[in-house]
Amino acid sequence: MNTRSIFRIADVELDVERYELRRGGVQIPLERQPMELLIMMALRHEQLVTRADIARSLWGGSAFRETDNGINTAIRKIRVALGESPEQPEYLVTVKGKGYRLNVTPSDGEEVASLPGDALRMLVLPFSNHTTNRGFEPFCDALADEISAAIGAMNPAHVLVIARTTAAQYRTITHGIADIGRHLSLDYILEGSVAIDGTQMRILTQLVRCVDQVQVWSAAYEPASQGHFDICRELRAAFATDVMSALTASGLHPLNRRSPINPAAHDDWLRGRFYWTRRVHFDAGFAAHHALGDEDFVRARAYFESAVERDPTYALGYVGLSNVFGSTAAHGFYPPKDGYPRAREAALHALQLDANLPEAHQALAGVHYFYDWDWRRAEDEFLEALRINPSHAETSRLYARLLLVQGRDAEGRAQFERAERADPIGFEGSRVFGLVQSGQYDEAIAEYCLHEGRAHSPLVHQLVATAFEIRGLYEEAVEATVEALFCSNAFARAEKIREAWDAGGYREVLQWYLRDLTARAAEGYISPFLFAELYARLAQPEPMFRWLEASLAERSPRMCELKTNPWFRRFRSMGRFRSVEKRIGL
Repeated sequence: MNTRSIFRIADVELDVERYELRRGGVQIPLERQPMELLIMMALRHEQLVTRADIARSLWGGSAFRETDNGINTAIRKIRVALGESPEQPEYLVTVKGKGYRLNVTPSDGEEVASLPGDALRMLVLPFSNHTTNRGFEPFCDALADEISAAIGAMNPAHVLVIARTTAAQYRTITHGIADIGRHLSLDYILEGSVAIDGTQMRILTQLVRCVDQVQVWSAAYEPASQGHFDICRELRAAFATDVMSALTASGLHPLNRRSPINPAAHDDWLRGRFYWTRRVHFDAGFAAHHALGDEDFVRARAYFESAVERDPTYALGYVGLSNVFGSTAAHGFYPPKDGYPRAREAALHALQLDANLPEAHQALAGVHYFYDWDWRRAEDEFLEALRINPSHAETSRLYARLLLVQGRDAEGRAQFERAERADPIGFEGSRVFGLVQSGQYDEAIAEYCLHEGRAHSPLVHQLVATAFEIRGLYEEAVEATVEALFCSNAFARAEKIREAWDAGGYREVLQWYLRDLTARAAEGYISPFLFAELYARLAQPEPMFRWLEASLAERSPRMCELKTNPWFRRFRSMGRFRSVEKRIGL
């Protein structure tokens, strides 16, 4: 490591080589422009950096007025990250009328030690199809997925493999290795290609170090197998073993992940997963409350059903069906009795086919959690899934919610952060979810404001809207809700909410919600828990308790998180409310 690339600013370390800002070994999030400005000032070694210097470096010397605002914003975000006051700055000092000076201490030959168990971060990019046949695209995806899973299972304490949801965002490469590495805080990227020479398939791959784009390992494979998924079975262990040998010589474990039998079934599963993973950007309560559609669920279910029709022994297909059956009930499209018994049946069938499939254990854990309210059995299944695949982001995120319900806040937040590290795009918002669920509303708002201007998932806007409302920042809550609805293409509903706000403030917004729920309930199923939440927000305990009783009677899935649901915080000291919690098992 080039130790001169590490600077200390109070209790913060700036690692230029890794493009990271850390406190106590924990990375501090900072956007690109503030980070570039911080690095530029650190490298000047406490010299004055003028605003003209900053404009030239970050904006090419643009004379537009937005440059001043951009500099001010970048300086403010740096100070927030460093934890110092702009009124009495000690390290990032304003030289009035001139610019700024950063007081830093370079690392003089002193290595910054890695924390025990600090894993390397790695991404397996989708393999490029260099054949003339577009029909090879699913095989390229499947090969990359299998290699990613194999490497992730071998030594998770040493190598953290970023999930396929995130990798899929880079299917068509428009970023360089360095850019992707900085964006996802990666150490290595594995990329590859598939080509056909006559009748022989040839697979080329290389492992690239992100910090300097040096190729540290490469290989060419000409598989002896014929079928696509026989090739996957043949190559996954070879790839994983060779890659891990390039990174570490210890802790290798045997690979026993089952390959699908039918390539068409696996292709259907991949397509179903595409629609399924889009649902993680929506909180179930927000989606049901605002009548966001079930199109993604419908499409995902159709592909998963096709997968098990093509191959009745394909366990992942049944996992997909279990996920859909459970989530459609959790999102309020159907009564729980119409979804969770089928979710349980599908998960158990998947486990009969493959008892070592982490996704199947996670699916069964979801049934125990949301429908059975059996915390012990749910935790057992979560832990089994994470034992088999410690990098399974979906399991970490759902397990975190159970931990918060049980009052194990530190463990829960750690699991949320683990999910976001393992899959930062597919599970963006996991950390904010944990902050809101554990009642840390100010922290959630601060993190949101720190990254203002970034394109967030709808989930982040939804969560911060809740935090704003709890803190009485009603105008901000409306704007965050509208932003979430815009991201969800629910433009008409967003305008209705703005009209209600303009007409009578936040109380009128809540009353409009109630009228809307009542009208929809006259036409079809609406979860009674949505009414309970709304009456809690309106501070009307009598109708709230009536709807909670109805929710208990139907085993509404979101009742399991009554203890961490922010809308009910003001009622938790009431004996009647504690009685409801006891009946759930909390």
